[in-house]
Amino acid sequence: MRCRWPASLLLVLGIALIAAQPTLAKDESEERTCKFPNAAGSVVQRAEAPSRKAGGKGQEKKQIKKHKKQQQRKKKKKQQAAKKRITLQAEPASANKVVNLGDDREAEEVTLHSSISPEASANLENQLGVVAEPFANTSETGETVTFAEPTFSRPEVSGNGKRVTFTMCVDAPNDLPAGKYTTTVLLEGPHSTEPAVMTVTLNAKDGHGFILAAAATALLSFLILLYKSAGEKRTMLLAEAEKAPAKRRKDAMEEARRWWPPIWSCLKDLGWWVPTVAAVGSAFAVLYAAYAANPAWGEGGIVTSAIALIGTGLAAVGAKAVFTQAPSSN
Repeated sequence: MRCRWPASLLLVLGIALIAAQPTLAKDESEERTCKFPNAAGSVVQRAEAPSRKAGGKGQEKKQIKKHKKQQQRKKKKKQQAAKKRITLQAEPASANKVVNLGDDREAEEVTLHSSISPEASANLENQLGVVAEPFANTSETGETVTFAEPTFSRPEVSGNGKRVTFTMCVDAPNDLPAGKYTTTVLLEGPHSTEPAVMTVTLNAKDGHGFILAAAATALLSFLILLYKSAGEKRTMLLAEAEKAPAKRRKDAMEEARRWWPPIWSCLKDLGWWVPTVAAVGSAFAVLYAAYAANPAWGEGGIVTSAIALIGTGLAAVGAKAVFTQAPSSN
């Protein structure tokens, strides 16, 4: 009985260790895709000229002679490299990459590809680097926004040496205004390599602004439709009041000129609510179509965009004529 407790304890610890191994392995395997920062300049390393060492004129002449031989070797290597010049060319899908952020500001990973001509050398993959310009707002009325420096994955050359693939990670600010933001990305290599130039554009929408503008449009559309229907009923009441006997005509006209009775009559009428809700719904569908078609909706400012959206919605309210026919006021 005394040995059962230690044995049970060891069994529980063993099970816990076995269960923890997949978790530990998962934590170790979860690594960021983009681990390399934006390169400050060219990735090509330049060799420094040999420094002079003390040792007399003879030693100095030997150093000069040695340095000349090194320069000649470098010149030959450059000539050979010029014959084996490699060109990096952005693939059509990566030459002008467009990423739509929508109305959120979550981090995005952009995969870019470049072709290699004629083919990559054995050590080219380790000599490649990426340089990106800061994101800039292409809208004339847009605000100046500072982005965090993008990071990159290590450029990888395909098995046949004809293609380079790397990932660009962009972390947009949470308060990024709506608009279009563009940057230029360069994939660089040694002196004998022609760099690839790529353009990345981020489109950001103003989702909250759209909701406010759509709500304002729906309210205005409802009020306009209510005013139109109440006016039609008021016109009918005025026409009936004009037919009243002379003694009651004055009182009937004053009663018919009031707006609240026809307004309450509309609000209590189910036959009025059905076409009105349908008209407002159709107007909202038009607004959402305009919002969905513009990947950078709101880039001109919330006021300008909201005015344009409200104008579109109020124009669409004319659909109510399908359900109602206004009587003649004559």
